[in-house]
Amino acid sequence: SSRDGSGCFPSVASPSSPAMMLRRSQRHLQHASAARVVLGIAERPCGGHGGSRASHALIAETPVRQLRRQASTQAVIPQAQWDPGSLRALLQQVARDGKLEEGLYRQLRGDQVIADAAAGFAAAAPEDDDMEGEGREGASSETLDCELEELVLTSEVCSSQRFRDFVLLAALAERVAKELPKASQELVLRAAAAYSSLGVLNTPLFHSIARTLLRMWQGAANPPVAAHIVQVARAFSSQRLRHDELFDALASQLVAGGGAKALTPDEALSLLHSLAFLRLGSEFGGQWAALEAQAVSPGLDKLGLGPLSELCYVLVLARQADARQEEMCRMLEVLAGQVLSANDTLWTSGEGPALHGRLLLLRSVARYLFRDAYRTLSADVVQAFRRIHRMEPRRKVLKPTVNFTRKLSDLLRKMKIAHLVNAESGPFVLDVVERDRKIVYECNHFDRYYAGATEKIATMCLQERVVKAMGYKIVQIPHWQWNKIKHRKQRSEYLRMSRYYAIKDSRELLPRDEVPQDVALNEFDYLGEYFFKKERPSSSWSWFQPRYDATKRLPVAASVSAGA
Repeated sequence: SSRDGSGCFPSVASPSSPAMMLRRSQRHLQHASAARVVLGIAERPCGGHGGSRASHALIAETPVRQLRRQASTQAVIPQAQWDPGSLRALLQQVARDGKLEEGLYRQLRGDQVIADAAAGFAAAAPEDDDMEGEGREGASSETLDCELEELVLTSEVCSSQRFRDFVLLAALAERVAKELPKASQELVLRAAAAYSSLGVLNTPLFHSIARTLLRMWQGAANPPVAAHIVQVARAFSSQRLRHDELFDALASQLVAGGGAKALTPDEALSLLHSLAFLRLGSEFGGQWAALEAQAVSPGLDKLGLGPLSELCYVLVLARQADARQEEMCRMLEVLAGQVLSANDTLWTSGEGPALHGRLLLLRSVARYLFRDAYRTLSADVVQAFRRIHRMEPRRKVLKPTVNFTRKLSDLLRKMKIAHLVNAESGPFVLDVVERDRKIVYECNHFDRYYAGATEKIATMCLQERVVKAMGYKIVQIPHWQWNKIKHRKQRSEYLRMSRYYAIKDSRELLPRDEVPQDVALNEFDYLGEYFFKKERPSSSWSWFQPRYDATKRLPVAASVSAGA
């Protein structure tokens, strides 16, 4: 089939189109039913026991079902790149209407698979000139209902083409969630993998996925495959969703399936990374030590640069490295030899940029969080970190400033506070940094917290620990407080008070995920900071109430006098 000018397949149907074959099968079904009535043959329901196999096959194997059956049993042929117009039309039809035109259905399922199925059905069915004419007249308006497999396949196509329309993908997720209770485990895992790889956060969909998996595993005779456990954990970690009941079930299913030894070293490392990101390592049925032993089973020298650096990062992220600094130093010794022997082309292609950022983070952690252990490192480790630090990183694509950060920057400019926006410091990109003081402003929008919680994700907590260890004060602006304050004067007072607390309150010197300590024993009690009179807040909290309607931008008294 060729495409028209709009980028979509033309809707003119051939005599063997699925819509016309559906009408033809209905006509043959009516003729067969009439013949049975004339011959006096009792007709049974198609699902009843003892029914006619011919009638059951005639009813069940309609063209649409035959196309779906043959397309599901055969591998989908890789299609050409979808153009944006066809991809948007596909997502709109599937998400909003739950139906799909024949041309888009062919492109989604694979032209060759559907053509073979249509040709086989056309050869088995007799020709009917009247039905062919009727099919040509009404083919342009025929659409096919989408089942769960088409919904999941649509999300996979969007994931492969990196096409994200959050409104349409949310509508598609609602349709997928309704069909999940009667889905197979394969389709559930495919839907979870598609949405996690897209980077689309949809908590209701993944709650429905968790309920479906728990119901499947509850009465199952055999535990799920170990690779499926790793896939589920990775999908939920990408969604920032800590579903305690599901992860308890994952731990029990992993133990029932042979424990950590049933996983490969890469799978064990991936599961450790997911648990560390969700901060569920201590709650995973006591399997952390076994998973870590399985991840390092080939030996530290044979792990390679990528897996070994990821293991060090996981230990830091899970706060396991705080009490195991000597073991971390041994891993860094092995890591240094591989860094010094690596070619320069490694850092600019493939996984090189991500590896470079991870090693930069490990350097910052070792220098600022483990200062005493850093002084004991060998010259090779220091030289390896120096090479990573002095390496010219690949130029990043400039992204527009987030609206949250831009508005906060405007307020700081009104307050006459010089600052930098999106400042890069080692492995971090800081939202706002003051120029004259060591103060960092964090615009904590919703994707920096776990789903449905007010607790920051593990990566942001690690960044806060490192930045505070570098000597910076952090002013944290959570999105739920910022969005409730609508007026600019209120936001200015809130920002001024938050800045004052970040500098003067000794409790803000430690990371917020640390165990609370006695303020009287804090060694940073005397800071020597000085506030000018204009910068000093007049009260602990000032809810400025405007005297006029903010929507009209006119004082109430002036409007009343003008009306009089």
